[in-house]
Amino acid sequence: MPRWPMVWVCGTCLTAGLLLPVEQPQALRPRLQLDALFVNAPDLHVIEGRIAEKLKNGTGVALDYHLALFAGSRTIARRRTFERFSFSYDLWEENYTVSTLRKPRSAASRMTAREAERWCLDHLPMLVAGLGVNEEFWLRLEIRAAQVKNDADWLSDEGLNLGRLIDALGRIDGRKPDQWVREAGPFRLRDFPAPGRTP
Repeated sequence: MPRWPMVWVCGTCLTAGLLLPVEQPQALRPRLQLDALFVNAPDLHVIEGRIAEKLKNGTGVALDYHLALFAGSRTIARRRTFERFSFSYDLWEENYTVSTLRKPRSAASRMTAREAERWCLDHLPMLVAGLGVNEEFWLRLEIRAAQVKNDADWLSDEGLNLGRLIDALGRIDGRKPDQWVREAGPFRLRDFPAPGRTP
C-alpha cells in the first residue's frame, strides 16, 4: 500500500499547525506589590551602544524614565510616574552605579549592566489606587537620554521638576536622543492573583 497519502496528511497537519495563531509575549511584564505596579522589560537594554560607550569613557549619563497607564482611552494617560536616573561606570571595578534624582534619593553600586537596568524599573512605581479590578489598562514605558544643560532648571528642594520633564518628553527638537519605547496590555488587576506575582 503506498504511503504517500499518509505523508500528505502529516504534511497538511504540520502546515496547519504553523498557521495557528501564537500568543506573543508582552513587551512589559507588570507585577503588583501592595498598591503599586512595577514592570519588567526583558528585551529592553539601555546600557549598550552609544550609552555604554559614553559610560566607559568616563562620562556620566542621565536617563529619563516615564511610565504611563492608560485606562478607558489609549490616547490620554490615566496615571504617570517619572524618574531621572544617573548612571556612572567604575573603570577599575568594571561595574555600574545608579542613583535617582527625586527625594527620597536612592542609589546602588557594583552592578552589572542588566542589574542596573532592572534596578531602575524597580524604582519606578505606578500607583493603582482608584483603578477598578475589572478595568482594562495598558502600560507604556518611555526612556530617553536626558539633554538638559543645567540641572538646576529641573531640580528643586523636592527633587525632579515633573512639569518640565513632561515638557521635555513631549518636545521634539533637531537632535535625535537615544530613546526606547515599550507598550503592553491589556491587563486587569483581577488577573494578578497576589501581590508580587505577574498575571
